[in-house]
Amino acid sequence: MPYPDYSAQGWKNIVVSLDGPVAILKLDRAKQRNTYTTPLGQDIIAAYDLFDRDDRVRVVVLTADHTAPAFCSGADLSGGWDSIYIEEDKQQGRHTHRDGGGKVTLAIFRCRKITIAAVNGHAAGVGITGLQLPCDFRFAWSGAKLALPFVRRGIAAEAASSYLLPRLLGYSRAVALLLTGGTYSPCSPLLQGLYHATFPKREDVFPAALAFARELAANTSQTSVAWTKALLWRGADSIEGQHILDSRGISDLASRGDAAEGAQAFKERRSVDFKDVLSKDLSEFVPWWTEVDVRQRKAKL
Repeated sequence: MPYPDYSAQGWKNIVVSLDGPVAILKLDRAKQRNTYTTPLGQDIIAAYDLFDRDDRVRVVVLTADHTAPAFCSGADLSGGWDSIYIEEDKQQGRHTHRDGGGKVTLAIFRCRKITIAAVNGHAAGVGITGLQLPCDFRFAWSGAKLALPFVRRGIAAEAASSYLLPRLLGYSRAVALLLTGGTYSPCSPLLQGLYHATFPKREDVFPAALAFARELAANTSQTSVAWTKALLWRGADSIEGQHILDSRGISDLASRGDAAEGAQAFKERRSVDFKDVLSKDLSEFVPWWTEVDVRQRKAKL
């Protein structure tokens, strides 16, 4: 299968480029404050699906232009809340609705590569829950205003944020963030630990994230990353069960080329040159969990 040409995908709301093994996805709705729309979400989902399967890609950086008014100022509500419903929701009934921000969260969360958000502007709603929380690392401008205003807008927290926030920050801080509906700085005690690094100048965020991405792309194993992410998020519900999963991972990876290369590079005191890729070298044991099909079965013609 030929590798995708990211410049030929016809995406109108994002710009995707490759910096060697680093994929860069830039939101391209600056005039609209990078507000979230269904077409934007569809573009992001399609891009992360390709990143996941493209063996050239080892790390993904999601960002916006630092001169834009916002990184992502939340959902576009110019048409009211009815804009969240797609045609199928209207035909089949509201119970069939699947939150668009949540679909984006799942696409990023399920990507087996390292994912980074370079937040170089203000963010609200889905600009945090859908575009930051599911990423492995987050870099941010310390002057950014981060708003989670759901209870102040009469709606529920979206994009699986009520699942991710307690796991990333603890239940108490998740409660404080979601039930106050407040606006916070990346340096707020309530967000302590969420951001890998913060920067006083917004123009410094993306370069730092890209440098970090390049270092990880050059020095980490694609298969080891995929295994480790799965063990962290798809682990067992007991320490004994986790021990079994760990053991399978070590046994499987130890027989692969990257493990041999890692040991040899260590002995020779040189940089690694990992070659294993997900399409050929990921164990048939992965996934060991049952994927939940979130699609609603149609009941009407």
